[in-house]
Amino acid sequence: MNLTFLGHSAFQIEVGGLCIYTDPYIQAPVDISRLPKGDLVLFSVGHFDHGVLMAKELYDRWNCTFIGPKPLIQWMHRKYRHKIPADKLIAISHHETVNFHGVEITAVPAHRPLSRLGKTIMHLFARSSAPGKPVNGYYFEGVYHGGATKYSPTISHALKGKRIHTALLPIGGKYATASPAEALKLAEEIRAERLVPMHWQPLKEQVFFRYQSSDLVKLAKTSGSVVDVRALAIGEVLPG
Repeated sequence: MNLTFLGHSAFQIEVGGLCIYTDPYIQAPVDISRLPKGDLVLFSVGHFDHGVLMAKELYDRWNCTFIGPKPLIQWMHRKYRHKIPADKLIAISHHETVNFHGVEITAVPAHRPLSRLGKTIMHLFARSSAPGKPVNGYYFEGVYHGGATKYSPTISHALKGKRIHTALLPIGGKYATASPAEALKLAEEIRAERLVPMHWQPLKEQVFFRYQSSDLVKLAKTSGSVVDVRALAIGEVLPG
């Protein structure tokens, strides 16, 4: 496995002979034309900062398949009718598993009680009616991508018995996403070997988060956590 951080919640993951993208909200300094061809795109939620509004461009470039929460996939069927084939859109609900060319992908519950401020941000910048609930996390091949979630014990229950070598978790602590303390608690509960922070970088000039990756690194060090925190720069590769 090789994992490349593309900013915010977006990662490019090479596993099982596939190139998988998670929440590909691609913006500078990442050049979409230079990215490897994607086989599969995982959307955790329909918000603009998780890439769903780029789906048509991604399909045109890669001829890829998309997986997402059922209400979001239904919305995509309507939005991209005659533009993205129906068999390229796969709905998955919490606790369900899809086998995609030999890689088993499980939808993990996420907890995101969006605040009034968060709803206002979505209204200002989303410019679409894509549904914001439910939110999926995803588990496959030892990787757990938490999506836009806060801490919830239901997550560790859903992942019980699964080996997690890399957890990709939000730490921004704003707009109903986990703080560094919540992310570290969850990583310890699911016995993740490594924790890569995400969902903390400014999206627009007006949209900032409360915490940055340095806050997570400091917390893990001062608390003596056994979890290996890997704060990645945009474009940095984390080998398996």
